[in-house]
Amino acid sequence: MKKITLFLIFLLVAVTYTTAQKTVALNSNGTTTIFGGDSPLIDAYDASITGDTLYVSGGNFAAPTTIDKGLVIIGAGYDTDSTAVTGKTYIWSSTINSGRIVIGSNASNLYMEGMQFQGGLVKTDPDITGFTLIRLKIADIAFTNTGLIPTNASIIQCNILGDFDINGVRNSVISNCILRGRIRNSNTNVFKNNIITNESGFGTLANCDTNTFKNNIFSNDYQIADGNCSYNNYQYNIFVQLTYPLGASETDINNYHEIDLTTIYVNEVGGDYHLLGDASTTYLGDDGTEVGIYGGLVPFKEGAVPINPHISQKSIQTTTDSNG
Repeated sequence: MKKITLFLIFLLVAVTYTTAQKTVALNSNGTTTIFGGDSPLIDAYDASITGDTLYVSGGNFAAPTTIDKGLVIIGAGYDTDSTAVTGKTYIWSSTINSGRIVIGSNASNLYMEGMQFQGGLVKTDPDITGFTLIRLKIADIAFTNTGLIPTNASIIQCNILGDFDINGVRNSVISNCILRGRIRNSNTNVFKNNIITNESGFGTLANCDTNTFKNNIFSNDYQIADGNCSYNNYQYNIFVQLTYPLGASETDINNYHEIDLTTIYVNEVGGDYHLLGDASTTYLGDDGTEVGIYGGLVPFKEGAVPINPHISQKSIQTTTDSNG
């Protein structure tokens, strides 16, 4: 059955990318159903139940305003370099919640990979646990609830353009991501091997307590933590300044201070965050691998290509022989 399902998924990929039609394959209890038309993602979502998998082709897709099921949703990717053939999977929602998609109260164990969201993601229920966001490009994160329940979420290899507000997300891992806004309201989480550029113009951390920051690169010269941050642990991070506030009662162990980023990145301006040869062996994290997104247990995947079958090149003849 697994081979049949993979064949159907690959057939969906091939047909969709040849005819430029937007389609979604819903795999439910071993049966695959293909949805097309004007709103295939919404239609597939409506037909799904918790535990199902949705494979989304390249193209622009209207999404449900709320995802309230524990689904696996996998797109074709978002990086232009790796989706030249397939087209990227671009997800948008209505103007409700400023175009953000709400993660509902029944969405524990939700898994999403390989998509770009026009807006952000919102979570207001503190009881959602075990969700995974991987290789997504997201406008922002606004998890605004104030629950104290361990969330045990994983946010991996994501490109988050705006603020990263994760109030109520606890005991979770944020790893190998590019975080371009402020980190707000984070408590008891682990940040490993991220690039934290903070393009907001304000302090990088706001109202963040008892987090662990390891092997990250803080790529700006603003203060790191505001006056409402305390008991954060910093280890093996790169900072561009010699000293600045890290918060009250912080732990500062084996960090690299006053580092010129022009000696670190291959091409920061061009978005190439690979480390230069000397830097990759000089600035090591707690696990002996390089700091930044290409180190650690889950190094950033080139082109952010998702795990499903992927077409990276096509060669289609304009004519056929007598047998077609």
